[in-house]
Amino acid sequence: MDKSAEELLKAAATSTDEAAKVAELRAAIPATTAGIYLNAGSNGPLPREVDAAMRQVQEQELATGRGSEHVMDDVETRIDELRGVFASVLATDLDLVAVSHSTTEAVMRAVLGIEWKPGDRIVTLDEEYPAIRGSLAALAARIGLKIETVSLRTERNTLRTDEEIIQQVSQLLEAPTRLLLISRVSWLSGRILPLETLLPRARAAKIITIVDGAQSVGALLDAADALDPDVIAFPSQKWLLGIEGLAGIRISRRTLQSEVIRPVIGGFLAFSGPALDGVGVMQSDARRFETSGFARPALVGAARAAGWLSMQVGLPWAVARAGRLARDFYAGAAAIPGVELLAHPGGHATIVALRIAGWEAEQVVEELGRRAFAITRRVPGISATAERPASAPALRTSWGFWNTDEEVARILELITLIASHTPESLPKRPAIDIIHS
Repeated sequence: MDKSAEELLKAAATSTDEAAKVAELRAAIPATTAGIYLNAGSNGPLPREVDAAMRQVQEQELATGRGSEHVMDDVETRIDELRGVFASVLATDLDLVAVSHSTTEAVMRAVLGIEWKPGDRIVTLDEEYPAIRGSLAALAARIGLKIETVSLRTERNTLRTDEEIIQQVSQLLEAPTRLLLISRVSWLSGRILPLETLLPRARAAKIITIVDGAQSVGALLDAADALDPDVIAFPSQKWLLGIEGLAGIRISRRTLQSEVIRPVIGGFLAFSGPALDGVGVMQSDARRFETSGFARPALVGAARAAGWLSMQVGLPWAVARAGRLARDFYAGAAAIPGVELLAHPGGHATIVALRIAGWEAEQVVEELGRRAFAITRRVPGISATAERPASAPALRTSWGFWNTDEEVARILELITLIASHTPESLPKRPAIDIIHS
């Protein structure tokens, strides 16, 4: 058998194996067969195994209560289990990882842990999450900080290149800048930001770096130890298929040692012993950044979800497949007249966002839901500034390993249909209301 024929047979076998694996995984994640699930950027679909693990703990708590001493002690065990799973996903050391309640909470607690003075500057991007931007605005108003926002678009409202973004940010990496707060992947456009260049430059300038990893952890195979921001925070419920109200935070070793960021509030697990009269000894590792108020069922569910993804699905395979589907969708959408994509070709992660000429984003979301039971989302535009005009809301699709090539084709077919019509000329389909009892 010649080499080309052997390669074809191998590719066919691999394709068959992958199709069987995807079918098995979709059966294990019920929501992926109820419709075309394209919103892990908000909440990932929940695996059956996660639901079962949580129910087991909930039933035990219902039957015997939550107040016994061994149950209270078990909370610490469950937190440490989740820390271990998060560390495994990040391929980093356990002592650098802590558990938080949300990405926004983790990011802002780190920001508040910096010793600020009036006139200090924070550099961030215009596509950061609104809760982060709003919290920075509140902090700036209280202390007198300067928030310098770099836009991912030019004054002509076109996409900046990575080189232009690097140039714009780099010229701000000097006094009075104290902090660079930046996402790895934009929640609006899915664009991957060039942190490989920006983080070392910020470190060289002795500027603190905090990364919002909400759309990257579980969606990209970043080497956390190589990027090594001072802080990276990420949620359980998105690409790690876990539970709302839980998040992970990684603190770099140099940050723990230098205490350039100090905890502003500590739960009972943050201290190595009881504090008294204003004196307390905090944990030497990242646990000093943990608070309290974690429910055992949620902790178990989050750990089971990320562990299932890592060990049973296979994180490298999941990331590779989701990335390939997102690229296929991007390429197809780019060929449709009237479609504007919000990231450069190859410059996006598992999120692909777009606008269709003549259509409001909300209308496109509704049509995809009516015609294909597709779960997508509308993301807001960004207000105008003196440097550039406003941008309109967009359709955001989030592609996961559970999606199929047939689903890519179906969504592209519908976008082609929508783009060839106006909202008035498109043949109507009845709306379907899903009633949650």
